[in-house]
Amino acid sequence: MDRFRWIYYKTLMLFNDIEGLDRSGYSMTFSSKMACFEIMHRETLKKVKNLEIIAKEEKSEDKIAMTRTTRALYEATAFFEAYLNSFYSLLQIIAKFTSFFYGKDKDKIPDETFGEQVNFFISYPEFDREFSSYLTNMLTWYKTLKNNRHAITHRLSAFLGFKEDGGIVFLDYPKEEFDWFGEKSPRDIEKYLNQSFSDLFDFLEFYTQHFRMRVPESNRTKLILRGVSKRIASRGA
Repeated sequence: MDRFRWIYYKTLMLFNDIEGLDRSGYSMTFSSKMACFEIMHRETLKKVKNLEIIAKEEKSEDKIAMTRTTRALYEATAFFEAYLNSFYSLLQIIAKFTSFFYGKDKDKIPDETFGEQVNFFISYPEFDREFSSYLTNMLTWYKTLKNNRHAITHRLSAFLGFKEDGGIVFLDYPKEEFDWFGEKSPRDIEKYLNQSFSDLFDFLEFYTQHFRMRVPESNRTKLILRGVSKRIASRGA
């Protein structure tokens, strides 16, 4: 978790050092979106584990009407959908910052959605070859997020089920129209939650290192990061 916290502060300070940016409004929005994302990740994991525990309890009691399991299932589904939406929303805010790193070419870069921006850099690699290469090769996680978020927002509900050992899975919706009678792609939800959380911070780590080369660290940033580093180190002592 210390690594995630360090990456968060490095990213926030990068945004704060951008010239010509409304620092207070944008930084506050990024911080708020990040906090919501972290809360939804933590709470969704709790709801998924609660569903697993309750389902096993009611199954062992041979209950016909598993009312507690049904309620826990709805709660886990609701939180999972909220997690996907909070993740997606956070990426849209990050996209708003990206164009500011390109100075006079800022207006050439779409910033309406993260996906549109990704497509731009992949289609025009000469604009920023290193960033384009990363987006081309390292964003499988975004495709999964987008497919599932769009499906549950526009066409379907998230569908959670049980493995033989009682663990929880979700149906990984494809990009194209989902067929209930076709082949299904269940994925372990706990592993997905933790992996996708880590994937975001891996992206932010690259993003910060890449764009920091365009934006010098201010003295204020150096002082803040020095303090953050000391706090993290003291917790590990």
